[in-house]
Amino acid sequence: MFKVVANIRTRYQWALIAIAVLISISASLMQYFLSVQKYDAKIINIAGKQRMLSQKIAWHSNELLISSVDASNHIKALKASLLLFKNSHEYLLSKNDDGEYQYLTPKLVKLYTSTPNKLDSQVKVFIQEAESLLYQQGQVDRQIFSVTQVEVLLKQLDYAVSLFETEAITKMNWVSNLELLFWLAAMLLLLVELRFVFMPMEKEILNALTDSQKQKEFAYQVSKNKEHFIARASHEFRTPLQGLISSIETLYIKDEQKKIKMQAAFCASRIIAMLDELQDLQALSLGHWSLQLTNTNLLRSLERILTTYEYAYEQKGIRLITSFDSTLNCTTELDHKRLQQMLAELLSNALKFTVQGEVHIDAKVDYEQLIVTVKDTGCGFLSQVDSPVFNSQEQSNHFQGLRTGLARVQYIVKAFHGKILFENNEHGGALVTLKIPITINEPDKSKKTILPSTLHCLVVEDNPLNMLVLTRVLTSLGYSCVSAENGKVACEMVTRERYDVIFMDLNMPVMDGFEASKKIRTFDQSTPIIVVTANTSDSDIAYAGECGINAHVFKPIDKQMVIDVLAKVYSRK
Repeated sequence: MFKVVANIRTRYQWALIAIAVLISISASLMQYFLSVQKYDAKIINIAGKQRMLSQKIAWHSNELLISSVDASNHIKALKASLLLFKNSHEYLLSKNDDGEYQYLTPKLVKLYTSTPNKLDSQVKVFIQEAESLLYQQGQVDRQIFSVTQVEVLLKQLDYAVSLFETEAITKMNWVSNLELLFWLAAMLLLLVELRFVFMPMEKEILNALTDSQKQKEFAYQVSKNKEHFIARASHEFRTPLQGLISSIETLYIKDEQKKIKMQAAFCASRIIAMLDELQDLQALSLGHWSLQLTNTNLLRSLERILTTYEYAYEQKGIRLITSFDSTLNCTTELDHKRLQQMLAELLSNALKFTVQGEVHIDAKVDYEQLIVTVKDTGCGFLSQVDSPVFNSQEQSNHFQGLRTGLARVQYIVKAFHGKILFENNEHGGALVTLKIPITINEPDKSKKTILPSTLHCLVVEDNPLNMLVLTRVLTSLGYSCVSAENGKVACEMVTRERYDVIFMDLNMPVMDGFEASKKIRTFDQSTPIIVVTANTSDSDIAYAGECGINAHVFKPIDKQMVIDVLAKVYSRK
């Protein structure tokens, strides 16, 4: 038995060595094939450009001969085309150290040097007459640039290109046939190996590997489908939400209807929060997550999230009591969006598990540490929570709400290098204490950014509703703006008119924001480009930065968000 195994192993090893050798040779041939193809493509491209350049030279020359007006543009274009035409011709006819043509086959040598064609002589005469005209060196033979003579030259250049292409095809066929031969040898050796090595092996191993691979592929496809669905759903939801939130903010209603407006604003903010949570969970599962530090007033950051929950607490009849210390009124460097998400999750869970009574939220800064406590009169925890590990499969306690939500909170706290404690109140209910280290930055009033009083803005957006919202916000700031429905139109407009700032959507038909930004940056390096998008993918935002954008803001937007992003851009300037 051992001898059989050893024999199979030996044959298997030799078969692998043979296949490795054949594969290496085949790979080398492929590399050679690619290099030959690249080399031939370059030569064919140069030869093909000769036709175009000869036409341009003839046209500009004729214009100089017949035109009496300012011909500076024709002279400049003729000079550039003639130089490139001459250099390309010399390159094609270059020789090696042995005096042999490097790029010409015998047929091409005959075409360029022998009668009746003598293409080399024709080209040199063509170049000489064009140079005489360009530099005014004697009498110019107008017949050289006539349609008849140019057509003859073009015909010869076309024939030269066809010969270059024929030679390239011949090389490709030779390499392809040789590669096919090695491929057939590899296939034959593989069939022998399959027959005498693999087939005797246990079929159960193959079945197990097949099942495992199918499960892996299925899990991968499910993960990709989930990722694509979440990204697309988030994008599609944020676009109509942009119009909804903007419409709610601009409503002027009676006092008795303010609760309806508050209810609509709360519902819209909750939808945005759920979209953020879905994307956060996906990012956490894939490891695509990092803190985004910004300098913002800590008190305003906390108050902003409280405003969205006032209606929900009022509707349920639960009193929301806040106690914010004066130490919160400072500028701190941290991820304020993630801080707001954590506070929102704790407030949401407290509201969910409090049937009656009240919820207290206290916050203060103590020795550069933010301390937030959320205390409710709800059901509390079923048992003492010593080590809060949130697992949606194993967890049995309520932990005050959505398991995935608090798992998200714990992950953010860990990224902040903070702590979160879950306890029961002495008189019932739950007590959650959040401690996060912060960096306090005193604002430099001398460097306070003052936005320009006037700006001429270009809004690039394919969705009419989003375009209307953004232009309305900019108009309310006293800025003038024009719009473009896609990146291609925007590029054309930027070449014709000067704009102070460009607001660019990313996902658009015809030409998207990525391509448009890159194209604009080829001729305009100074105009700020601000991306306004519902695409929250970190990789796409990073790529947008590589394309030349200066800042970004996510939909749905409001007036303050536009002010903040403009302040960010102009503070850099």
